[in-house]
This record gives sequence, C-alpha cells and structure tokens, in this order.
Amino acid sequence: MADSRKAALIVQGGGQKGAFSAGVLDQFKQQHFNPFSYYLGTSAGALNIAAFIAGQTGLALDFILNYTTNQKFFDFNKFVQKDQPMDLDWAFQFIERGEFPLDIEKGKTFLETPYLGQHREALACITHVEELKDYYYPIFSDKWFDVLKATSAIPVLYFDDIEFDGATWVDGGVTSTIPVEEAYRRGAKELVVITTEPITNAQPEKPAFSQFSLEVETGLDLLIEKYGLTGHVDKLNDFQRQFTKGIEQLKQDYPSLAFSSSNKRWIPEAERLVSLIKEQSTKHNFKGDGSKKMEMLVSHYLNHEVVKEFMLDPPEEVVIHEISPLVPLSSKGLLSNKDDILSDYQQGQLVGKEFILKQIELKSALLR
Repeated sequence: MADSRKAALIVQGGGQKGAFSAGVLDQFKQQHFNPFSYYLGTSAGALNIAAFIAGQTGLALDFILNYTTNQKFFDFNKFVQKDQPMDLDWAFQFIERGEFPLDIEKGKTFLETPYLGQHREALACITHVEELKDYYYPIFSDKWFDVLKATSAIPVLYFDDIEFDGATWVDGGVTSTIPVEEAYRRGAKELVVITTEPITNAQPEKPAFSQFSLEVETGLDLLIEKYGLTGHVDKLNDFQRQFTKGIEQLKQDYPSLAFSSSNKRWIPEAERLVSLIKEQSTKHNFKGDGSKKMEMLVSHYLNHEVVKEFMLDPPEEVVIHEISPLVPLSSKGLLSNKDDILSDYQQGQLVGKEFILKQIELKSALLR
C-alpha cells in the first residue's frame, strides 16, 4: 500500500458472518499490519474494528461465538410471536464489563498517537430514524456503548429506542451497509474493504427486490426444515406473505426500481424512493411503525446497490482492495452453529494472511 495515500479500513456488518472479518483483523493484528488513518464499520463491522484498535485479538470472535449464539441474545420463538426477539442490552453488558471487556482507554490511546502527522479516526455508522440518513460517531468516545449498540440495533429485531443527541438511532446498515463513500469524503484514497461476499469480482446478481423476495422465501423454508418449526408454519407463511406483498406492491408502483445494480438510475432512485414511500405509505397498507420499518428495509437494499456502484466504478484517484471470502460463508446473520462460525473465522485468517503477503510482494517489487 502506498504510504503517500490516506488509507481507510472499512468493515461490513452481517451479524454472525462478522466472524470472517474477525479472522481477517486478528491476522492483521498478529502480523502487525495497520497502515490506516481511518477506520469505519457498520454493525458487527464496528465491533470488529473496536476490538482491532484496542488490540484485543479474539474479542470479536468470542462475542459472536459465545453470546450471539445464546438464545438469550436472539429468541426465534419471540420473533415468530412478534415479541422483541433480540436482547442487545444483555449481550452488550459483556462488552462493557464482562470477563473480557472492550479496553476503551487502550483504544483511545492508540488513536491519539500520531500517525503520518495526524491522529487516526475510528467511526461507527448509525442511522437517524427520522431522517433515514447515515451519521458517523467516534467508536472510542464517552458515548461508545450507545454508539456500538445503536449500530447493531436491527429495526425488525430490536424494538427499544436508542436515544442520544436529541435523536433516535438504529442499525447503520439501514443507510450505509459498507461506508466506502464516507471514507472517500473524509479524504481516504486507498480503501481496504472487508466484505462478507464478493462485490468487485462478483457474478451479476438479480435486481435487489427480486433477490430479497427469494431470500425471504428460501430463508423461511430452511428455518422450518432445520429447526422443526412445523407448529409455526402458519405464522411463518403469514410473515412471508406480508413482506412479499409489500415488495410486489413497490415493484408495481415504482417499476424503475427493477433495474439491476449496473444501471446508473439506481443512484437517483435511492435519493427519491424514501420520500415517495412517505407520501404514499397508506397505499401500501403499511401504517405507523410498520410503514417506517418498510422504509428502512427498502433503504437498506437500495443503499447497498449504491455502495456496489461505488466499488465497481470508484473515482479515478481511489484504489479499492476488497477482502472477501474465497468460498461462500457457512454462517448466516443469525441462528448459525458454532462450527460454521469457527469455519468462517478460520477462512478470514487465511484470506487476511494472503492479503498481507500480497502487499509484501508488491512492495518488494517496487523496491527492486
């Protein structure tokens, strides 16, 4: 990596898929590879960055492996019954004062140590509920606990309000799944982006809405089969019908949204869709809280398309290094087993090591 550039490390979220990123960053730490001025993460990506900066190898994996797999953290039965299924407060108490708490002071000290003549910045992406806009808060600040909890608060799974600075906040993935554009706005020209599935080398995908409908359908079928949830089939099918109906209605009302991610019209559509839904929300039979959650869901899928546009066609002066799995990850966002999580972590370690070796080879070639 070129020393003359401002480099940023950007880490995608993804729940338990974050074990892959944890493996990459633990390998970075073990190999003393940290040439970054900026660090930006969303959801699980922000927690991975926090552990990396604090120098706590294994902390992020421990949290994913031993806390997010506990039924206390996510109770699927409550999800089916439309009770709050995710207990972030229970899980994050271990980040604050558990057996291996996050070392906030060590993180602050690292960031305050000058690098290339300036201090480094570590930021978590969170979403302003009313504005549906991404904001970036320092991870190692007095608000660190609320910031990390907010960036992980998935709207359809965590119902409590997280409030500070006069606003209500939710998962940063609603408005910026991978904050590459924010890194660029802050002056970074070389971006190392850890993703949970390839983007720059990916095969063409289906349009986002069609892909979402497919994920809902196949995901529920797999859950029914894997966990023997035959007693909940009616409720699960009802859940599927509600969301599929909403997606189909949006596709009918806004046919331009069916364009694939390679179409540049995604960018203006992303800017105007939320206001269109607000104006006509009653038309979709989504009222009150349900309407807001639908807005967030659509915002999530649209902003991810915009992120992909940026990564596939970045500004001329920007260099993007994507670190992604070589084979599809075994774990899911939630309800993964520990063996799959460990397998993804180990893949992350291997991919992280290969990336460092490649950087060493490139630097050696330049010095010859």
